[in-house]
Amino acid sequence: SVAAAETMLTPDGWAFSHFFEGPYLASTERALRQAEVMQQSFQPRLLSIPGLYMLALWLHGDCAADADSGRLAATDLLVPLAPAPPGIAAHRPHQAAELLPVLTHRVTPAPLLSSPA
Repeated sequence: SVAAAETMLTPDGWAFSHFFEGPYLASTERALRQAEVMQQSFQPRLLSIPGLYMLALWLHGDCAADADSGRLAATDLLVPLAPAPPGIAAHRPHQAAELLPVLTHRVTPAPLLSSPA
């Protein structure tokens, strides 16, 4: 059985990418239910952060925006999906301006120690 299908934007428009299943499906559904009861309207999107093996529900504040545009606004909300990386609480909405610096720090490689010549 197929749990979900993902599409991707190509030069010719949207195209099938792949099928997937696993814990993120139930977590996505839970995060969408959380978003439905919020006072503000959002355009739901899914944000993948491969370097952290993380997915987040991206709640874009501009509901009229073209879904093809990938612009993340500082006031957009990101809801990390379970399982989330250690130290990042799943299903806790964060403003993008609050969470992005944490994610950026985690995916930035540590500087190499300089070795004596």
